[in-house]
Amino acid sequence: MKSGKVLVSVVMSVYNDEQYLKESLDSIFAQTIQNFELIIVDDCSTDRTVEIIENYHDDRIRLICNSENRGLTRNLNTALEYVQGTYIARMDGDDKSRPERFEKQIAYLEQHPELMLISCRTHMFGEEDLISQIQGTPKQLQAMMMIRPVLAHPGFMMRGELITQEGFRYDESYRSAQDYNFAARVARKFNIGVTPEILLDYRVHKKQVSSKKSGEQSNNAARVRSMQLEWLDISLDEKQRDALETWAKEIKNADLEDYRQAAKLIPLFLEQNQKTKIYAQKELEEELKRLLYQWMIRSKSVKAILQAVGVCGVSFGNLKLLLGKETEILFHKVRRRIVVLSPG
Repeated sequence: MKSGKVLVSVVMSVYNDEQYLKESLDSIFAQTIQNFELIIVDDCSTDRTVEIIENYHDDRIRLICNSENRGLTRNLNTALEYVQGTYIARMDGDDKSRPERFEKQIAYLEQHPELMLISCRTHMFGEEDLISQIQGTPKQLQAMMMIRPVLAHPGFMMRGELITQEGFRYDESYRSAQDYNFAARVARKFNIGVTPEILLDYRVHKKQVSSKKSGEQSNNAARVRSMQLEWLDISLDEKQRDALETWAKEIKNADLEDYRQAAKLIPLFLEQNQKTKIYAQKELEEELKRLLYQWMIRSKSVKAILQAVGVCGVSFGNLKLLLGKETEILFHKVRRRIVVLSPG
């Protein structure tokens, strides 16, 4: 690595990533900001992964090769021990950063000095083709994480002091959903954000960790929700836990009773938050309701919209306002069919 202050430390963990790795690395070396170091931890790859990295012959790369398989979480913590940058960015070996990613994320952090950790909107491609719509204020984003993660992990950028001064690390008891746990803990102490631009192309394929270990991912995400409930001094019974997980997973074949049970959790969360003051109360109420309505509406049925009005006790106009353009196509179908239903 050349002498002088490093602006961005990029941390990456790789394992048998030869299929997409060159695309990923090329996207880093094509950044409009070239003052970076790239710290890569290889987890005992058996394919051409290491060869591909070594072929770059770039002194900004620090390659660390494990002698045994350690897993993503431990590899990221290993990489964090070497960072020297003012900012720290995450990257995976199968995704692509857009050329202006670092430049725009740094500008966003400089414009918002109150933020410690950010991500960006993403374009999911491969087996899916979707644009991430997640945006919000720091308080809104923190509230959303009561139900599900909101920051795309390979799009993370954080201030270096979060690691070097505050001592944050990934929780090594998580082999998956470590980003959800990390972001939730950061958001409890600092502000988080999402850039309005799409700066990352997130590849969806069957070989990625989240696809291969979906059961483990789901269980660890439930652990993060339980951790946040502990902050609120809430202990759910089995029926309540099932309701929360059904909601968090947005089960598509849910019925009216599932929605009712999820809706009953909201006043409990709000009551305890009033005492513990972990989240901003107004934003917590608004985001919990919005996420519940969103789950119901995503069934794309007129019946679900009518149930949302009844179960949650919200007016048709306010429901449309909360959910925005996502439901525009559906609303014209039910303008003349709205009925007044009693909240469950």
